[in-house]
Amino acid sequence: MPVIVNSQPQLGKTTEYRLSIQADLNGFSFSVTDPKLNQLLYLYGSDFTMDTQDMELFSRNVSGVFKNEPLLRAKYQSVQITYGTQKFVTIPKSIHKQEDDLGNLTRMHVVEELEEIHSYDVPQEEMVIIFPVNSTFLNVVKSYQNQFDLFPAIGTYIKYIVQFQDYNKLFFQYFKGAVIIIAAEGERIVFCNSYPAHHFNSALYFALVVMKEVQFNPEQTTIYISGNIRQLETHDIAKYFSKVKYFRNPQMPLPDSGAELKYSTLMFSHQ
Repeated sequence: MPVIVNSQPQLGKTTEYRLSIQADLNGFSFSVTDPKLNQLLYLYGSDFTMDTQDMELFSRNVSGVFKNEPLLRAKYQSVQITYGTQKFVTIPKSIHKQEDDLGNLTRMHVVEELEEIHSYDVPQEEMVIIFPVNSTFLNVVKSYQNQFDLFPAIGTYIKYIVQFQDYNKLFFQYFKGAVIIIAAEGERIVFCNSYPAHHFNSALYFALVVMKEVQFNPEQTTIYISGNIRQLETHDIAKYFSKVKYFRNPQMPLPDSGAELKYSTLMFSHQ
């Protein structure tokens, strides 16, 4: 069922709540939270996925969800959109120039005609993330919510992975087609990249390659996982890492491991 958590949020009180929208290879999802109580009131996950080769279909499906879900059309204290894409580059803040964003991105990735370029500052790392967002999808959102803040999902991972207590940490997100890997040493990001990975074994291979590159000891490294990862694949990860944890907000836990893997990004605030 698309509705995963339903604590009956009142439409008349949504101006006190935060609406968080997520679009990534897993599909379209959104949550309604009470920021004062730090409480999840509603969580929805679509039964359709995102095919990056047919974003028009994805956008039509998203429009259908907006039409059928009154909570998506309500007024909120704040609205944040997290856009998941494996197409991104990180630039040191000291040398970042906005006029170079398109050139920097196209050196690493193919930018489609209907993708618009955005940037996001990560002050604690003194870096800027450059990423594309499909304009058709954004226009659908704007037709129902005309004021929102836009964030790259990779920004959430970078911001929060360094706050977890473990010293050597690896963030590992796998969706069929792509894997994102971040390595952090204490409060410092030492590696961040994405790779094409049509099979889980390919994604795991890249994780092990990164471990060698950053010279982390697997027995002293905690890997935080996210995405579409089956239980058997989690066991495979555990063969190489002594500690396997979900990338999750401990103050706002989700009902089960599947929800944690797919929707935990929605539980983090960017405020």
